[in-house]
Amino acid sequence: MKLYYSVSSAGNFGDDMNEWFWDGLLSGWRDAQPDVTLFGIGTILGRKILDAHGRVLVCGSGAGYGTAHGIDRGKVDISWVRGPRTAALIGAERGLAITDPACMATTMPRFSGLPRGTGGTIFIPHRSTARLDLDWDRIGRQAGLRVVLPGGEAHAVIADIACAGLVVAESMHAAIFADAFRVPWVPIRISNEFNEFKWHDWAESVEVPMRIQDALVLPRKLWFLLRDARARLRPARAAGPDPGGAGGQPGSARAATPDPADLGEKGRRRVKGLAKTLAPVLELAIGRDLRRASSSAPHLSRDGVVADRIERIRDRLALVQRRIDADLGRA
Repeated sequence: MKLYYSVSSAGNFGDDMNEWFWDGLLSGWRDAQPDVTLFGIGTILGRKILDAHGRVLVCGSGAGYGTAHGIDRGKVDISWVRGPRTAALIGAERGLAITDPACMATTMPRFSGLPRGTGGTIFIPHRSTARLDLDWDRIGRQAGLRVVLPGGEAHAVIADIACAGLVVAESMHAAIFADAFRVPWVPIRISNEFNEFKWHDWAESVEVPMRIQDALVLPRKLWFLLRDARARLRPARAAGPDPGGAGGQPGSARAATPDPADLGEKGRRRVKGLAKTLAPVLELAIGRDLRRASSSAPHLSRDGVVADRIERIRDRLALVQRRIDADLGRA
């Protein structure tokens, strides 16, 4: 099989771990069924991506970006998906919504015997937040915690999570690993790229009613207000005065207003530029918000929920393993 996952130029442990993760769960998968692509950990289920890969085996992937309706189930074999929202979006049976496969790391010898609860409070930002030109050590000192960047080597980042006493997570896989290793966690939103759909998809899979903390609330609101005001002015200027002296039509202005959940590529570049210019102010604000978040009520799924999901994933993997063995001619 081939392997597909999202690759970040700066690295992202929740995606990068695909390279070694499946070797510990499926014996011989790389040699079997060369015309099949394995879709594993990640928010990668979209019709455009799936159509580009021919035959696909889905083992725990999630949806959340792009169109996911109308997937060709003749080409896409779904072993299981991340959560109930993904299942509903792609038209899969609800029984195939188990949870994110990353929880299986708790069964791997590499992560057994770690000194649990010794790592204090850590914060793992979203990969886009981590790319901002900020002094993360300074932010950590102000917040009274340690910042672990998601671009670090995946084994090391996962071990940091397993050993922590509390995980403040903007990276969803930081929360997934924390919950699996029974470490309390707090979700926080800093980046515009924080995807609530995929977070709730996973949280519902482990029966956690989630409360997301917000950081940089005022700067984000001001940015969107300014951006939307400029967008409304633009069509009026382009149209010029009408015969009665009025500006552009209100309907055209509303149609030109961008989706408030998306900054756009130019907007993202401007935010990065502003972040560099205003770094000292942003560092103080993020440090303050992280300190507040780390004092809020943490999340943790009920005892036994993750263990149940692990057993259900094992059952699904056993079926996949039989197909691999049959393809390789193994008894």
